[in-house]
Order: sequence, then structure tokens, then C-alpha cells
Amino acid sequence: MSQPFKPVPTELFETLWEHQQGLCALCAKPMPKHRFELAHARLWAKWRPTYDHIIPRSKGGRDVPDNLQLAHAICNKIKGNRIK
Repeated sequence: MSQPFKPVPTELFETLWEHQQGLCALCAKPMPKHRFELAHARLWAKWRPTYDHIIPRSKGGRDVPDNLQLAHAICNKIKGNRIK
């Protein structure tokens, strides 16, 4: 399935982006804000910003702003349902 060219510009996304200064919460490396910052769509699929639950939902975490952070898709996948 193809990925959108950029994340939905919600207030939550913009707040987290500014708070994290565009860095991944898990690896602390810069995240691209849109697909065209990267050379190929496959790179976007791995390095795009995604919402990560600090306390995973499977461990009782909730969908509230205090429990969300932005992370690369690949970092989020590697973290899985662990608590960092």
C-alpha cells in the first residue's frame, strides 16, 4: 500500500513536531516532513514520521497526547510493544 506524501497536518502532529524539533523520539535522528525530502518512496516508507505510544496500547497505554511521540516508521516497528 502506498504511503501519503506527508503526514496529516493536525494540531497534535505540529505540536509534537515542534516539541521534538523534527527528531525521532527513539533514535534522535532527523525525520523528513514530506516524501520529497527523500530520494525514493521506499525510503519514505521506512523513515516517515509515525505516532508511537510511549506506553503501548497492549500494555494499557491510551490514545492521549501525553502518551504519544513521533518516531520513524522503522524505529517504531523495531520498538514494537516495548516500553522505552
